[in-house]
This record gives sequence, structure tokens and C-alpha cells, in this order.
Amino acid sequence: MSIRFIPVTQINDPLTIALGLSGGSATGKTYSALLVARGMAQEMVGKSGAPIGYVDTENKRALHYKEAFPEMMHFDFAATNEAGEVVGFGPERWIEVIDAAEAAELPVLIMDSFSHAWEGVGGVLDLHAQVLDRLVRDKEAQNARYNNTSPVDPAKYSQLAWAEVKPRYRRLIDRIVRAKTNIIICTRAKPVMQAGFGAKAKNARPTKTRREDVPWDPASDGDLMFEMTAMVILDPSAPGCPVHQIKVADQFKGLFDPRRPMGEYTGAAMAKWARGQSEAQEQKAIMDGARDKAREGTEAFTAWWNSDDGKAVRPVVRPIMDEIQALCRVADEVATISDDVPFGRPDEDYGETFTGEADRG
Repeated sequence: MSIRFIPVTQINDPLTIALGLSGGSATGKTYSALLVARGMAQEMVGKSGAPIGYVDTENKRALHYKEAFPEMMHFDFAATNEAGEVVGFGPERWIEVIDAAEAAELPVLIMDSFSHAWEGVGGVLDLHAQVLDRLVRDKEAQNARYNNTSPVDPAKYSQLAWAEVKPRYRRLIDRIVRAKTNIIICTRAKPVMQAGFGAKAKNARPTKTRREDVPWDPASDGDLMFEMTAMVILDPSAPGCPVHQIKVADQFKGLFDPRRPMGEYTGAAMAKWARGQSEAQEQKAIMDGARDKAREGTEAFTAWWNSDDGKAVRPVVRPIMDEIQALCRVADEVATISDDVPFGRPDEDYGETFTGEADRG
């Protein structure tokens, strides 16, 4: 294999976008995906009416919007084939769909609901259960041959089953990431059981991918959301609004306003970024500059915020104000610590004063 490193100045191909939208019922996933896809497709193709590919696993639900989106290219992705045989939603079928979308040169493809790839018939969880059942039966048969009457514990074979199934799913995720068309993935989300009430409520069962401030669990692999260009969770309290922003890079933070529904402008702006024609890099530099100023403390940041320079970039910085506030708070706390106090704690915490040479032993 010949390996060649190419100067980035010679790479002019547009990037592709993988946008993840998750949410419960009545959060506006389908309509929002179509609006974003329309803006994305029109920007990519350069004209209105650009085609939108739509993979529909939900009994043709997307066709409820066919009059509003006549440019939709619909595919009814059912669990059965034309002969009525159950074929399910296995990873390989989704890869075929992406291959077909690229062959048709569709500028954007919506996959709704991609949760079927995880928890549907023939999806990853179903495949894991099938493999686990086979491994247990094989072990039971082996025990029978040797007159071993010990019961077989399925839990001991779960990881072996995952080792057989997960590579198939990872190939699908890799196909999504490397797709030559833009992809919008819609997944269902389920409410997380809460502990406590009101302002003190928090998620009762933490996981490695679940944030305490997000009371929804996407019905998908936990790692999928971090493979997306951007990933947001919609909430019934504000349909179409990216309320819970799981993964949003600086170049998109101004687009995803939790108080404003996503629309064609969202897709168009993301497409401009993908084509290298947006002001995203300049906006990121402004945000980084604001972060640097916040690291100087609240007083310094406030002075900058009220200066002509700060006023000129306020719209760009506002989406990260929670982060700015946290940085200011840390800087203010650090400023109160004396350089003469080791580890930032008063001498009395140690029982005696740290004197340097005498304490080195």
C-alpha cells in the first residue's frame, strides 16, 4: 500500500455532515429533520427543490409531509421483504441503503428511525439475544455430552455474544461517518427515571454516556452520539428546539439555540461550513478569545464585554455564556489563593506550616 500525505491546500472536497436528532414523541424530529435537510440540500446543490432522501422505518410516517416536501425521495424500510419474510433491520441492510443513496447522488439522507438498527427486529439487541441463546444452547449440549448437570449461566456468555455482534454494528457506524452524502439520523428517546423532585431532581441511574442534566436516553448505542458532527436531543416542552446539546462544536453553537426551532437556515449554515464557505473558523476564534478573557476573572471579562470589542462580538459569544461564567468563577477563586499556601489550602488544614527544606526529608 502506497501512503501519500496531501497538503491541505490541495484538498478542496466538501466535508460531509452527520447530524443526530433524538427525542421522545411529539418533539418534532421528523419535521425538523426535513426542514434541516431541505436547507442542507439546497445549499449543496445550489438550487431549490434539491432532492432529500428519506429512509422511513415507521410505516410511511414521513409521507404525512409529502405535500409540504415534494422533493422527498422516499424509501419504505420495512422489517419484511416483498415476499413477506422477516428480514429485520440488521446493520448490513442500513449499509445497503447508504450505498444506494450515494449511487443516486442524493445530497442528504434522513434515516428515521435509526433506533430500529439498535432495538428493532434484527437490530443489534435482537442479534445479541440470538447469538447469546446459541452460545448457551451449545454449552448446554456440550455439558450433556459429558454428563455435566451444572446449569449454564447466560451472563457468562454475554460478552462473547457482543464480540460477535458489535463489529457488524461498528462497520455500519464507520459507513455513516465515511458517507459521501450528508446524513441526518433520527432516534427515539426515552425519559430517564428521576430521583428527587423539582429543582433537586436528577437522573436516578447514571451511565458512562448519560449526563445528569439530560433527562432523556436515546434508543441507540451510547457511542453513536459522539460519532456525529453534531448531536442534540429535543424535548416535548419545546418541539423542534435543540434543548439538550450533547455534542455541538463551536462552529455550530450559534446555530443551535435551545429557544429557537431548527429550520432550513440550520441546514444551509451547516452545509456552508462543510463547503468551507462559512465564518465558522472566525467565530471559533472569537469564542476562544472570550474564553481567554474569562480566565482572567469576572472583572476583566466584564470590562472587555462592555468595551467596543466585546460589544461587537456579543452575538457570537452568547451561546457559550454558561462556560464563560464557569471560567470566570474558577479564575476568581484562584485569585484568592495566596502563593505562600501550598495546594491552595490554609496552613491550619495541615496542623503545621509547610516550610520547604525541613519537610523534604
